[in-house]
Amino acid sequence: MPPKILVDTDILSYYLKGYPDVVQELDDHEKQHDAVFISRITVVEVLGGLKAKNAATQETRFREFINARTILEIDEAIGEIASDIFAHLYQTGRHSGNYDIFIAATALQHQLTLCTNNLKDYRHIPGLGVVNWRKGMIRLK
Repeated sequence: MPPKILVDTDILSYYLKGYPDVVQELDDHEKQHDAVFISRITVVEVLGGLKAKNAATQETRFREFINARTILEIDEAIGEIASDIFAHLYQTGRHSGNYDIFIAATALQHQLTLCTNNLKDYRHIPGLGVVNWRKGMIRLK
């Protein structure tokens, strides 16, 4: 059985735009696991983008979508993991966006595989399982 998934912002955007491969994978995954998970950080990123574009119709559609999904909140444990990731990346001369660090920390805290098309920003995070529904199911661990 495929692992439970935390959907990254880019994959969620592909889904909302109707990319057939991502729509199929996400829908199939929800049927198998009864859920996909979304970080509160992803919700902030998507809503921020929609609000910046004054995309009210898309914002309404997105809110309906997330109301039917499990949103994982940022808590103290995720903050601790995020600080460990930040320190590790800093010490190894690699950097990642702060949003990405919190999304990765959320996946690690909840023992989820991160589904993203943004492999370069996540590949150096220890212990993080990554899958990409846009590239024929590439998996990194």
